[in-house]
Amino acid sequence: MSRAETTAMLSKLVEKRLRNQTAFWASEVNFDRNTPDERRVDYVGFKPWNINGEPVPASVEKGCFEFYEVKSCMADFTSGNGLTFYGDQNYLVCTKELCDEIVWQKMVPPRVNAILTPDSTGSKLILDYVQSYNDLSYRRRPASEILWAMVKANGKRTN
Repeated sequence: MSRAETTAMLSKLVEKRLRNQTAFWASEVNFDRNTPDERRVDYVGFKPWNINGEPVPASVEKGCFEFYEVKSCMADFTSGNGLTFYGDQNYLVCTKELCDEIVWQKMVPPRVNAILTPDSTGSKLILDYVQSYNDLSYRRRPASEILWAMVKANGKRTN
């Protein structure tokens, strides 16, 4: 499979996961535009915090942002592009082979909670390597900033 085909396959699996597990999501979300620190995240998902199944005003700040970076090969992983993890939960998405190599070489980025890889059938993403089981959030940006970036990236509502 070519690099482009691998990226497309992994991206479709991320989108499937986001449609099934988050309320809102967007792809290619930009942060710090027009600054030297400009970054683009492949996918950002948002789950509002609910009380008794209903969103409340606190839903925004207490909601959970998931950041996903898709990497198709080691050259992509080490390119210096991507690997932006600003979320409450941060996932690296790659092939099983790349995951094994990254873990073996101890190259897992520090703010990655887990590495997701396709299951044996290629129909969904599974936890392959978990770096952090705790509920510690890596988010340092206000929810309004992340949501605005998602809207500007043509955010999608999944339900």
